Amino acid sequence: MRSKRDILVLTTSSVEGRKIKTYLRPVSAHIVTGTNIFKDLFASFTDIFGGRSQTYQNELAGIYNEAIEAVKTTTFEIGANCILGLKIDIDEISGGGKSMFMITAVGTAVILEENTESPLKVVQFEHTPDIVSLDKLIFLNKRKVIIEQANAETLTLTDDVWTFITRHQVAEVAPLIFKKYISFLQNAEINAKDNEYLARYIDALPHETKISILYSAIEQNSDQAFIKLLSNIIQQLHLFDFVRCRQLLESDNFGKQKLGVKIATFDKPHYTREDLSQFEDLKRVIEATFKERGKRVMKKQLLSSKEKEVWNCECKKNNIEMEAVCDNCGGDIFGFTNSEVKPAAALGLINIKIELLVNSLN
Repeated sequence: MRSKRDILVLTTSSVEGRKIKTYLRPVSAHIVTGTNIFKDLFASFTDIFGGRSQTYQNELAGIYNEAIEAVKTTTFEIGANCILGLKIDIDEISGGGKSMFMITAVGTAVILEENTESPLKVVQFEHTPDIVSLDKLIFLNKRKVIIEQANAETLTLTDDVWTFITRHQVAEVAPLIFKKYISFLQNAEINAKDNEYLARYIDALPHETKISILYSAIEQNSDQAFIKLLSNIIQQLHLFDFVRCRQLLESDNFGKQKLGVKIATFDKPHYTREDLSQFEDLKRVIEATFKERGKRVMKKQLLSSKEKEVWNCECKKNNIEMEAVCDNCGGDIFGFTNSEVKPAAALGLINIKIELLVNSLN
């Protein structure tokens, strides 16, 4: 299974023509969203006198889909390929003059046996309908306006915009968002809420899209605060990727190489037997890439004829103790500071993961 889009979601307790290999565990998602629904209703006479609320319907449909995506994410992260017995409950919570919707999605995550003659496949239907609803046109127009404003760099990231681009996976606006965040960081205008919005937006995107936009942005940018922010999101969302990590390690830029070492310690949602060879390959790349950048020399000790080994830093600072860092540039003999993840530490963590995987898969 390559991504959470491949997960089969069913309300039934079995799959016709498929055997259940493993029942993993129940999976659930709880989505709570605040609304100004009554204000919207009174602004729309059509909603009131039509006897039903299109605003309510749109809100419910949005959080319904968000709940399904959330439960699929959890299922993907534990290595399952199907959700059985999906049940969704919708409740309205009111109090203090405010109204919120809560949707709870619950199902059982299972692993279905592969059938090589008739492999499990989620079919995405494409068709050209003869009828297009007004809601669809309104949605498409709003999406179009947001993308146009993003391309013109005039888009304002309001709560409503964040909700729309997150719920509807509008990946096209990512470049503008990243540009805004670089400005926010440079002007110290970013806060925890901004970071939460960004992480939720990224997490809502398809898995391959998340990998592509995050790693590409890291490769193409030099702002260290921005790179740190994106690497934190990669770690938080378990978006480690062997191919993109190796690309960083094989970069001509030492800073990108060091970031590759850090990302090599991050995790994926789940692992397979094939990942064992990927880890071994990653170890070889790290071992081959990071050689001593300082030069080892022998230095005579004071009041003694004996010599001891020290090293000279590439920043021209000389005679540094072997286990110490340079007090001029802060780097060790490999060019890493004490606050950075060093190759030896990364290799140690990879070895632990390999051992755990071998024990788990055998």
